[in-house]
Amino acid sequence: MVELVDTITLTLEKMNVDTELVEPKSWEQLKKIESVLSEAFKVQEELKNAIKDTRPSVNKTATKSNIARQTFYNNNLLKQYTEFRISEYNNSDPIKKNEKLLERIAELENKIKLMSERDVSLELMRRKITLLENNLKSIKKENKELHEKYNNLKYKNKNGNNDLSPNNSKVTIFPNLK
Repeated sequence: MVELVDTITLTLEKMNVDTELVEPKSWEQLKKIESVLSEAFKVQEELKNAIKDTRPSVNKTATKSNIARQTFYNNNLLKQYTEFRISEYNNSDPIKKNEKLLERIAELENKIKLMSERDVSLELMRRKITLLENNLKSIKKENKELHEKYNNLKYKNKNGNNDLSPNNSKVTIFPNLK
């Protein structure tokens, strides 16, 4: 009974339920529910162990069929037949299926993670390329403007229309008024 209460308490804590707030009637009902569920878990574990214990192998098959293991290994037909049937059993074994599915899930999750990282990396590269292209356009535009300005100044200089000649205008200095 103590084990039952401990299981209920742990489960309620996992559910973020304050055990102090559970009413006595609810405790009694939880005990009944937990005893049913604990029995189901126990049966499940027993079945899982029974499946593991009855899982065939060449050695187990040789022992139970009263045929020497050496005969299995020396007679290729017996060995191949046994291995083929064991393979069929493993394909229908729910525990093996579950293990294979869990492995496949892990592989796919890893693949998704790698693909996500690749996609993020590609998006960052695209953005960087766009920024660099915009920067290049700006530099080309500025370069074009500077070339035009240079050519205009060069043209003015050749034609004697030099805007860079010294300024001969007089400067008027005003007294400092404070």
